[in-house]
Amino acid sequence: MMIRIPERVLSFSDETNISLHRKFADYFNHYKAIRSNSKEDYDKTVTFEEKGKKLHEAIEVEISKVAGVSNGTILTDAVWKSSPMYRYATFAVISSLVDMIIPEVINDQYYQFAEIRNGAFGDSFVFDIKSSNLFVVSKNGNARRHIAANKQFTGQTSLIPENRAVTVTVDWYRVVSGKENLAEFAMKVALSFEEEIAKDVYTALSDSYNTLSANFKEAAYTEQAFKKLVNRVTGANGGAKCLVYGTNVALGEILPTSDYLRLGLGETYANIGYLPVFFNTPLMVINQKIDWSSEDYDFNISDDEIFFISPGSQKLVKICFEGDTLTVLDNQLGNANLEQQVTLQKRWKTGIVSNSRYGIMKVS
Repeated sequence: MMIRIPERVLSFSDETNISLHRKFADYFNHYKAIRSNSKEDYDKTVTFEEKGKKLHEAIEVEISKVAGVSNGTILTDAVWKSSPMYRYATFAVISSLVDMIIPEVINDQYYQFAEIRNGAFGDSFVFDIKSSNLFVVSKNGNARRHIAANKQFTGQTSLIPENRAVTVTVDWYRVVSGKENLAEFAMKVALSFEEEIAKDVYTALSDSYNTLSANFKEAAYTEQAFKKLVNRVTGANGGAKCLVYGTNVALGEILPTSDYLRLGLGETYANIGYLPVFFNTPLMVINQKIDWSSEDYDFNISDDEIFFISPGSQKLVKICFEGDTLTVLDNQLGNANLEQQVTLQKRWKTGIVSNSRYGIMKVS
């Protein structure tokens, strides 16, 4: 994943904090490589642990600059870090790093069928939708001028971002003593928002099942129904190749009906838990997500359905971000135990906005 620094960051940044964004991008790619064996590009000459320490130091330098504290101050770190300026600058810098990472993480996972839009505060997102259907050709009498008209334009739809928030309690003593790694904190905030957005993408798809017409949904898996739905989605999207998406558990249900055809599939199936291609149709994994609000680590994504999507046609899902991440701080050291509460707010909306046709199949 090549993380791009947003234009608004480039517009208001000098080389010092552009460098900070690049360091955080490298740190994030290194984390992904460790966590999921991804092939991300990152600096392999420095260990992840050492990189985290150096990034923390770089973040501290940027915080000092934002807070307006010069290197020549007579105050010690512990003293000036207790000031309101440091609290504001800390979370402002973290928010900037989070804003850079989140769109790229989402794009990396869902780029094949999702499109990301970024707007300023107060923006809403309006989309014109044109019909993707070809025109119906009918026989016409020699004396008739018209037949039933075909529509080229089907209308508009809009997505209005909604405010989402996460409140975190920070041990301020650990911050002022340098025990709290700010790079790790920024990473966790970004990943937390990413998990929620990923759930929204899945929910937008799953909740549309009942709105689909009969030919674009199947209540149960059969080999014949699978092939028909692939052909219908491909044909309805002008021949754009259909890919099938689902969790590894859901995709594991897609197998030939004939025992004879299953022969020889054992090794391939056992290696990854599903067939990567079924009847010339690629099967693509959607990574499972955890519902962090549940008490027993419930799944956020159902293992009971798969989605038939043509990525080569118009992007199916739109993810719209409004403005930057904002932080709301409690009064300085207002808690008796010197804990600091901070709420990070981010605005986005996810929805299906496309002229592309897609299908959904229940598999269990």
